[in-house]
Amino acid sequence: MSLESIVRKTLNLIDHKIDHIEERNEGIYIHLDKKNNRLLPCNCCETRSRPRDRLKERTWRHVPLWGIPVFIVYRPTRVHCENCSGIKVEKMPWSRGKSNLGLPLIMVLSIFARLLPWEEVARQYKVSWGTVRSAVQNAVEYGLLHRDLSKVRLIGIDEISRKKGHLYHTNVYDLEAKTLLWSGEGRKSDTLVKFFDEMGEDFAKNLDGICCDMWDPYVSVIRERAPQAVLVFDKFHIIRHLLDAVDTVRKQELKILELHDDEKTPLKGTKYIWLKNPWNLTPNQKRALGYLMKMNLKISKAYLLKEAFREFWSYEMSDDAKKYLDQWFWWATHSRIDPMRNFAWMLRRHEQDILSWFKVPINNGAVEAMNNNAKEISHRARGYRTEKTFTLAMLHCMGGLQLPETTHRFV
Repeated sequence: MSLESIVRKTLNLIDHKIDHIEERNEGIYIHLDKKNNRLLPCNCCETRSRPRDRLKERTWRHVPLWGIPVFIVYRPTRVHCENCSGIKVEKMPWSRGKSNLGLPLIMVLSIFARLLPWEEVARQYKVSWGTVRSAVQNAVEYGLLHRDLSKVRLIGIDEISRKKGHLYHTNVYDLEAKTLLWSGEGRKSDTLVKFFDEMGEDFAKNLDGICCDMWDPYVSVIRERAPQAVLVFDKFHIIRHLLDAVDTVRKQELKILELHDDEKTPLKGTKYIWLKNPWNLTPNQKRALGYLMKMNLKISKAYLLKEAFREFWSYEMSDDAKKYLDQWFWWATHSRIDPMRNFAWMLRRHEQDILSWFKVPINNGAVEAMNNNAKEISHRARGYRTEKTFTLAMLHCMGGLQLPETTHRFV
């Protein structure tokens, strides 16, 4: 098989022909030309129209051949498209937009950029880091343009830390498809407003449920932009607040015991005994818990309240769950333990949205897992300097986006 045959097969040349191929120090240059007496497809609507004139010669970088750089050289033709009512550039099977990267190379680099650090991809294909980023950007733009948001009904909202200094990113996920829909820097109300603005009103109207933590800037925007959606406060964030309250009780009581006794107190090193689920305790931790529960400690009462709250999630009907929550609220507010009382009052303030879980049982468990994937993407690249590049990498790896279509599969 000759080199010309390989080029024809991989580029699927129908309206174009190979003029000549030359070898230079930089690599192999494939010079193409249009076939005579051909109607060429419009780049916008793909309607075939008569050629009008030619543009300046352009060069695209193609997939390397046996480690040898390959370039495509061609003068694009403009056509008079009646469907678009104007002069348009022809559609070329190896090109997308104004990028100087060939579509096959974009696909190859973007596929490996999902698996490897971009620096490693650049090193393997002997291109610059910026070339890999450009390929990923082209792939993401294509994927965002061709994705279908009409089926998105349930979304989860959470934030992750991009780097030190309390620099946060707000991520919005499709809870059913488990893919990243949008990411933006910040965790303020303006951040979520930007999300709804970019997605559009039709997207917001189609939402049936939204899960997030009890962060007031998020809540206010959700109620304004998607009032028909059921707002559900994340179960795991609620439990996290409860565990924080229990641990605060332990810390406070430990300080009191240390003031009255210089020797090692029995509460030293018992943090996870109070926070872990009973069935996850080791035999030694179970024995220690049994010993500590016999002592008249506030942490013991806080632990029993924590375990009693577990039953709240076992109810199937919202009314039954509310009755139990009212009972638990009375226990907590009369426990004379300030952290548990504060947690109980927080539940009372957000009671309606917490009970929404029994109408739309969604949580951000999958979101937490995907946030860990996002952090892994950042660690793999040893961090990203800019917010745009970080967002680009996450959308590319976690957005479930369709890659540009090519006539030949190179990977």
